[in-house]
Amino acid sequence: MSSEKREDIEGAKRNRVVAFVIEELSIGGAEHMLVTMANCFVERGWRVHMICISKAGELTNILDQRVSLHVLDKHIGIDLRLPYRFIRCIRQIKPDVINSHLWVANSWSRLSLLLKKLPIIATEHSRDTWKPPHFRMVDRLLAKRMFLMVTVSQDTANFYTDDIGIHRDKVKVINNGVDTKHFASGNGTRLRTDWFEGFTDDKRQKFLIGTVGRLVSAKNHKRLIDATAALVNDPEIAEQYDIHLKIVGEGPERLLIQRHIDDLGLQQHVSLAGARHDTADVFAAFDLFALSSDREGHPLTALEAQSAGTPVVLTDAGGSAEAIARQGDESGGLLVRPSVEAMTEALREMLLNTQKLEAYSSFAQRFALEHFDKEQMIDRYEAIFNKAIEK
Repeated sequence: MSSEKREDIEGAKRNRVVAFVIEELSIGGAEHMLVTMANCFVERGWRVHMICISKAGELTNILDQRVSLHVLDKHIGIDLRLPYRFIRCIRQIKPDVINSHLWVANSWSRLSLLLKKLPIIATEHSRDTWKPPHFRMVDRLLAKRMFLMVTVSQDTANFYTDDIGIHRDKVKVINNGVDTKHFASGNGTRLRTDWFEGFTDDKRQKFLIGTVGRLVSAKNHKRLIDATAALVNDPEIAEQYDIHLKIVGEGPERLLIQRHIDDLGLQQHVSLAGARHDTADVFAAFDLFALSSDREGHPLTALEAQSAGTPVVLTDAGGSAEAIARQGDESGGLLVRPSVEAMTEALREMLLNTQKLEAYSSFAQRFALEHFDKEQMIDRYEAIFNKAIEK
């Protein structure tokens, strides 16, 4: 092959067009991951379009300016004119491949383009057990219209193959990735000083447990608060440590969570920090990161915490097991049953064994930098996109 021909082929690859589709870019793990993907594909020379089915959402503010944004203004419920607007948008941008995310975008993308040959990759982010029988039937029928389904964890893949009935050859797992170097560079010294202001007992070691995420019922913050209460009331722990739980994030459950903190009289030990943008420093400030969720896909925050060298304790929900650094006998944290007792025991084990905590911390960051980086995720998506285009 001549060098000129090879350059033409490489140039064509650099100018390929991808359209990402999602209901809206509101605050959420899947939405954050998609913004990361869009920005990374721009850096790799792709022409990138972001199609928001309903509205733009807050996270459009962090989209690379080179990403073209399209909002289709879907009406609440079944919008019969949406397929027309969707097809018109697709004709305008002429993508080589479409990557849709989550139920609304996955359904409307495949339905709108039912008679088109454009390759569609549908990404699912969690075990969607909430889907009623008719939604599951729609998933099975529309699976014939997609090139491939990507799931963020093996647990999610198992749900779509075993429960929904999508053929295994149509499903591929690509774990989430994060900017590991960014989170490894965080410095939590200032935050710890601010957050422990007013703690005057110098005889006990200050220990900061943290969690980051939307304040929604699926995260079950009450379980983590109850486990913290058990630690605070444990004489052996209380003799050695000033325990504080910092809950970072916003959401509809904020008032309920604050009421639970007040009812337990934990105002000196548990506090809500609201939404923050300095998350690299936040994770670095924590001695331990915990998720007490009832449902997870492949939690980005667990990857970010370990990148910062912060060990994790996660409830065994969805794809959380795949978000803990593991290799042989080494680990970046603990996976526990979704109960107050199991969470309490895991936190207690970490507190009373500082040598093990340090070993978790060191291995977590080392493993994360090697295996959890976003560029590996982008490599895998890019390979699928290119295969779909060239087929």
